[in-house]
Amino acid sequence: LAGAWRRILRGRAGRISVAAATAAVAGYEYDRHCRASAVARTLRAFWTIAVISADYKLNFRSERGIEYLNSVHERAARRLLACCRDNGGLFIKFGQSIAVQSALLPPPFRRELSVLYDNAPSVPVPQIAPVIERSFPGMAIDDLFVDFSPEAVASASVAQVHTARLRSDPLQKVAVKVQKPEIQLQIGWDLFALRTCARLIELAFEIPIMWSVGEVESRLREELDFEREAHNSELARRDLADLGDSGLRRGVYIPRVFWEATGREVLTTEWVDGVSLVHPQQLARDGWSNREIMQRMVSLFAFQIFVTGNVHGDPHPGNILVRQHPDNAHAREPQLVLLDHGLYVRESRAFRRQYAEFWRSAMLNDRRAMKRIAQSWGMADAGMFSTMVSLKPPQLSSRAHRARKAAESKSAAESKSATESEGKDRGSRRSHFDRQMELKARAVAALRDSRGLPPELVFVTRNMNIVRANNQSLGIPVNRVQILGQYAALGLRRMLIDE
Repeated sequence: LAGAWRRILRGRAGRISVAAATAAVAGYEYDRHCRASAVARTLRAFWTIAVISADYKLNFRSERGIEYLNSVHERAARRLLACCRDNGGLFIKFGQSIAVQSALLPPPFRRELSVLYDNAPSVPVPQIAPVIERSFPGMAIDDLFVDFSPEAVASASVAQVHTARLRSDPLQKVAVKVQKPEIQLQIGWDLFALRTCARLIELAFEIPIMWSVGEVESRLREELDFEREAHNSELARRDLADLGDSGLRRGVYIPRVFWEATGREVLTTEWVDGVSLVHPQQLARDGWSNREIMQRMVSLFAFQIFVTGNVHGDPHPGNILVRQHPDNAHAREPQLVLLDHGLYVRESRAFRRQYAEFWRSAMLNDRRAMKRIAQSWGMADAGMFSTMVSLKPPQLSSRAHRARKAAESKSAAESKSATESEGKDRGSRRSHFDRQMELKARAVAALRDSRGLPPELVFVTRNMNIVRANNQSLGIPVNRVQILGQYAALGLRRMLIDE
């Protein structure tokens, strides 16, 4: 047997096999140690999308039962979650973006992927020290900070946060946000994977989503520039001070930036104590009112969308703290603290006006005006557009509704025999399948002519979906749509005055 193996290895095929195996191992080790596993992560993403696509193509069929169809969604969501967790980095953000699309995607996607809002793994201080040192040439951590925490107090997809005190002002406690060292090595491959996977999904399921990819790539690259994030933060502070009403100015706080310790990969802001929205039970134990919290939150982001045009693109629960107002020592008064200003969208005045008009028309039930605005963006189905922008849940067409009722009536009338019971089951299956297929068909039709869709819509819609999810997680204590409509009217009024 040993002699046979030697003869094989001496042959041409054997030498090629050994060379291929050696190259594969060397390539894997190079990718892992020098490229932060960028290639392996990309291949994992491609494989995951391929497996999910094959599962849907083979198994999502009308003759299957409701439970089986839901199991296809469950498998897809679990596979996607595993891929995002294993890959980390920007893939965490990709998964978070999918998790908030509750109006358009089946419930398992939100249920499974919402865990991505939990803390991501952090890296030891010796690994982030070079990031700080290259941001401030000739300086070490101890030259900038004292009492730099040995463990991260928070860790997200692309960065982690440590507490410290400024060397220049040891009484000032600060939050030091440091970009993880592997991110710069991974971003090119990650965005390539995003673009390719989006193309594969578009081809496999005929869902036009490529129109949004360019805007997503641009914003994610900007998010890795912490100096830009610092400017976003200061702009949001000025907007609140100059344009916000007294309730907003008092109810929301944005931490100050310390520029002497801020660079492209390091951001230093004042440290603010508070309870994260990730912990609703703790908020309840502290006696905070969900209604007061959500009133401030919805008002803040409606103010940004319709009044200032500078919109926070990632208001998930981990980016919002609740604290006692520091100027009120006599009564309980919640104040929201808004964190993580890396992902912002700047609305054009034309978009802001049209979007405000759409929401005002929705409040007035002016369907003609809603349809006119949606059609100006290339979307003939104003109802589906309302679903996409987080205004209302999808509605079945009257034809599909009648078909479903007919199937249910027929099934009820035939429920006396086993054959009739089987017919009822088929009708139920068909009805469930048809509802999901109609929702897909309407989404595809709505996005078919995507050339007219404003690029701002991607992250404004993301903001609204996350805020809606926050409101739902706290029991829907406020009428979010009503508040948005009020700020839409306020924004229009201010624009008319300016003109």
